[in-house]
Parts: sequence; C-alpha cells; structure tokens
Amino acid sequence: MKPAPVILPAVCAQRVGPELSVRIVGAGETALLDEPLLGLIASRECPGHVLLETLDRVPEWVKAGRVIISGFHSPLEQQVLRSLLRRKGRAVKVLARGFGGQCANYRPTPIEREPLASGRLLVISAFATSVTHITRTTALARNRLVLALATEIVAPHVAAGSPLAALLAEAKT
Repeated sequence: MKPAPVILPAVCAQRVGPELSVRIVGAGETALLDEPLLGLIASRECPGHVLLETLDRVPEWVKAGRVIISGFHSPLEQQVLRSLLRRKGRAVKVLARGFGGQCANYRPTPIEREPLASGRLLVISAFATSVTHITRTTALARNRLVLALATEIVAPHVAAGSPLAALLAEAKT
C-alpha cells in the first residue's frame, strides 16, 4: 500500500502541533482519526495476569465501537491488536519508523490485510522514509504521538523508572 499524507482532524492537529501534523502519512482508513481514540500503551515486559486482564477488555472495547490507537509493539500491545482485529474491531497503528522500502510502500502483515481493505485499520507514521529501524528515541516519539492523538489512555503495565513511566508523567503535566 502506498502511504499518503494524512490530514488530521482540527482537534488532533492542535494537540499534535503544526510541525508534526504535516509530517504524518498513512495507509488505510483515515476517517478513524475522527473518532475518539483510546490510547493503549504498555511496557515491553508485563505480568501474565495483566495481559489476561487487558485481553478480557478487548470484547468490551469492540462492542462499544472504540478505536484503539497504539504502536502495537510491546507483546501486550501485539496481543491486543490480534484480538481486536480478529473480533472485527478498529485500530490506528502508529509506527516508530518511516514506511521505508524501495517505493515507500507499506507491506501489511497477514492479520492486517483484511482490516486495511475493509476500513477497520489505519497505519500512520510521522517519520521520514529514511528512518527504517526502531530505536529507543523513535519509540518514545511514537508513544508521544499516541498520547497526543488519544482522547483517553489505558496503560495496563508501566515498568517503574522506565522511559515510558517518565513519558506518561510528562504527559500528565
């Protein structure tokens, strides 16, 4: 899929800021950004019971028609994406890299193909196509974008003293 510039709804553009909002490109259903977005963010390592409790909430989110926004990078976030898409839920996936590739195309994973085609998924990035690897810096920038676009945040597990904990504390101020 060829990514295209994404025009953010006014409220999202204001929260993100003009400099960042003009850099966002995406593939998929951009109308998902018009909905209230539930941000999901979690540390890479989390206890099993937290994963199970979070997965138990997915059917409730789907039934309520919530659009989940996340990097879907940590194991917990990846499991939520699989469960969400399997249940015909809707999501905005934020990359911590550019779309990259020879033609700057996005190659969806097998689980993403049908949701992209049916308008249930949007994949976005604010990084240049030359940014091809995820680093701690790009992951934090991605998480800042998730926090800025989300109208509500769910953070099932955040490791104490982690960069994510600092980012969430910064976002609350």
